[in-house]
Amino acid sequence: MATPTKPLDAGSVAGLVADDVEIVRRVLAHIDAGTTDEGVAWREPVENYLDPARFAAEMRMLRATPSVFAPSAAIPDPGDHVERTAFGVPLFAVRGRDRRARVFRNACRHRGFTLVEGAGCAKALVCRYHGWTYRLDGSLAHVPHQDAFPDLDMAARGLVEVPSREADGLIVIDGLSGGFPQSAGDAALAWLTDGRAWRDKLVPRQLVQVDSTLRAMNWKVLVEQFLEGYHIRWTHQNTFFPLQYDDLNVVEQFGPNSRITFPYRNIERLRDRPQSSWTTDARVTYLYQLFPNVMLATFPDLMLVVVIDPVDVGHSTVVIYSLARSEIAERVSGDNRDGAGTLVARGAVEDNEMSEGVQRGLHSGANEFVEFGRHESAIGHFHAVLDERLSQLSAPTASSGIHR
Repeated sequence: MATPTKPLDAGSVAGLVADDVEIVRRVLAHIDAGTTDEGVAWREPVENYLDPARFAAEMRMLRATPSVFAPSAAIPDPGDHVERTAFGVPLFAVRGRDRRARVFRNACRHRGFTLVEGAGCAKALVCRYHGWTYRLDGSLAHVPHQDAFPDLDMAARGLVEVPSREADGLIVIDGLSGGFPQSAGDAALAWLTDGRAWRDKLVPRQLVQVDSTLRAMNWKVLVEQFLEGYHIRWTHQNTFFPLQYDDLNVVEQFGPNSRITFPYRNIERLRDRPQSSWTTDARVTYLYQLFPNVMLATFPDLMLVVVIDPVDVGHSTVVIYSLARSEIAERVSGDNRDGAGTLVARGAVEDNEMSEGVQRGLHSGANEFVEFGRHESAIGHFHAVLDERLSQLSAPTASSGIHR
């Protein structure tokens, strides 16, 4: 049995997602009834994972849409910088002396050499090739043997900035190319810069670790692994299942985004306590899927910001930023040096094994579509938004998914 997701009530977090008391109520009701939130089922054509033309259309859409670039905690102090290839475009973010975060295209204005490599902190940005030097605000400060460039306009040859906003713990970039109607782009940006649903969980954190891994999977397969709890019993028998429930989730959508609540078994200890004391801290994992390619996942000692960057139709780069509250950051950082031994990391290994199996199965010819049931409705929502965004571009795409 399953029950439909209820509309948010007046006690919700600023009308976007339910507050702690409502989440506990809904989880306990599901435990008692043996149910879970349900929504619309979805069938996604297998060709949409394998067709290079479809992938090319997705990349055009992804470059045109606003997206989360990195958590603010990745560059807390002036001079801190971090780079990432977003949808095939090399970029970096740097915090200026004015404490403003800026995002630039990652290329020197002389010969195009990659200016920022990895993460670090610097008083100025110096190209390793010829020494062209840029201030933290992107302006060109120094050119060796400047007299060799008689037509050089220093003021016009600063780094190329990507419009961005920093809000509620996230650095969000505008689309990297055109293609969307202005109204659609503005709406997409608004849903990423209004962090009322997650700010209290993300902002009081500091960075403890960054991990980047190339995986031989289509980017959508990787997104999907985060968005349902139907697999907990079978995939995570010795990791999450002893602590969590199988196929029991609260699923909420706000705009193109979703929040999925994965409750821990200890939530039942709240039954005999006053509702005024109910809190979900250390009693649920919240998974925020911020369209198109970013997940925020809460755990008792950690918050993960997971960015999935498509590389080609069968490969993606996964960047994981691990954040912790300042009072436990040093301890958590030490624990993470042996990340494979932690519960969260072992669960991630199991999820990736399943996704690798899905990727192989897509090539088997057994299925015309991938089946997502009513208990996996957040995945259907993701694909529906993806189809809608693709339709807003002029380029044709492969067939759309099917509601049932």
